[in-house]
Amino acid sequence: MIYLYMGKGGVGKTTCAAAHAVSLADSGRKTLVVSLDPAHNLGDVLDVELGDEPRKVAQNLWAMEPDFEKVISKYLRELTERVKDVYGYLKIFNLDNYVDTLRYSPGVEEDAVLRKIMEILKMKDYEEIVLDTPPTGLTVRMLVLPSVSLTWIEKLMELRLRLLGARRALEKLSGEKLVIRRGETEISVPTDPEDDPIFKELEALRKEISWVQGILTDGGRTSVSMVVNPDVLSVREASRAIGVLRKVGIPMRRLIVNKYLRLSETPSELEETVREQEEALGLAKKELGFLETVVVPLFPREPRGFEALREVARFLA
Repeated sequence: MIYLYMGKGGVGKTTCAAAHAVSLADSGRKTLVVSLDPAHNLGDVLDVELGDEPRKVAQNLWAMEPDFEKVISKYLRELTERVKDVYGYLKIFNLDNYVDTLRYSPGVEEDAVLRKIMEILKMKDYEEIVLDTPPTGLTVRMLVLPSVSLTWIEKLMELRLRLLGARRALEKLSGEKLVIRRGETEISVPTDPEDDPIFKELEALRKEISWVQGILTDGGRTSVSMVVNPDVLSVREASRAIGVLRKVGIPMRRLIVNKYLRLSETPSELEETVREQEEALGLAKKELGFLETVVVPLFPREPRGFEALREVARFLA
């Protein structure tokens, strides 16, 4: 099972993700917890040093914090090789300069995070995977990306087939094979899908993205929890994000209202805070009543280390 914890910065999603992972490991399940947030603090919450590779931090529990500069650099290197494999014969377009600009292109960070998730999902050593995701905006764009990408790929494949058909028609009219001439060299131009590297690359991409989309939209394999602070703005932002994700089939399961202030008596200076908490819970019930709602109290100090996380996990169960 894959568990995603999402929410804006500062709501405690890392704490909730780590607490859930500790609980799963305590139950005997081999569990991997991964921070996908470029501003890592999973290691701080677990009170251990983490790096790019899974590290065993407790019985049945492994954790990692990928370096996202390395993740993006690796993604760009692999993308460069794929582009060169397909378009390498088109030296006139100066592909190296083109690829250099990709680092700053829209969607690169989201695609790099998605590729890292795909890499993690292929790991066979774990029964449970818990993902502490980047802040809401980036996570929403990343989770929507497979659906958007598949739409574009289908259109591009359709256009490519039309282009290949036009090439075949030209060959038939001219009675000669189409070629590209570069100096003394002649390069055959593909006219059939099975010989066309671009069409084959599009097919491979479609298969790859369909695979990850199939997992992320399968409620039997993926569960997404949204973590919010007990205030109206947090709930409204979460409601908008959840609305977008439901449209693309992401299985939202829980709303976790974190840092809820529980008081036997309310001092006058906290009356407004308590009122807003109740207003936020009412709004959550109204707009997100289809989700299981879990309330986690505000602890006297930030939970850190395994015993503190087990205390948090009691409220998540």
